[in-house]
Amino acid sequence: MGGAPISYSKTQIWLHWSIAALILVQFVAHDGMEHVWRALRRGQEAAASDWPLAYMHVVLGLAVLVLAAWRLWLRAMRGVPPVSGMEHPALRLLARATHLVIYALIFIVPLSGAAAWFLQVPGAGLVHVVGKNALLYLVLLHVVGALVQHFVLKSNVLRQMLAFRQA
Repeated sequence: MGGAPISYSKTQIWLHWSIAALILVQFVAHDGMEHVWRALRRGQEAAASDWPLAYMHVVLGLAVLVLAAWRLWLRAMRGVPPVSGMEHPALRLLARATHLVIYALIFIVPLSGAAAWFLQVPGAGLVHVVGKNALLYLVLLHVVGALVQHFVLKSNVLRQMLAFRQA
């Protein structure tokens, strides 16, 4: 390979936004899973209307896991465009740390959810909830960082993730 690519591939962009959309749906539509989980933990019968949402939560969580693995594999094989270099080294460090923890959480959250749901691993549900909350704040930090890059630093970081320029 001849160095870092100049932009993200269509697949990388699609994976980024697909994972983001799935995570957003998981945040917004988790009530059915919570109701079923609580009922099962109490030895009660869950409402029939909650089961489809619980199953959807499981399927979408596993989809996040699969897409995240694909995304990391593609990142390792293809690489990513270089950073703009316009930001202070402390901001670059914050961005790297944020990305690293987001990547870790998009694996930890679905894996801990699966461990809690399928294997009833003690503490996995707590890891899932704490990880979900941490992911929410880190994604918000990621969005703020992208907007600062675009509007304050006037870099092309956001445009790279929005533009389908290369295969």
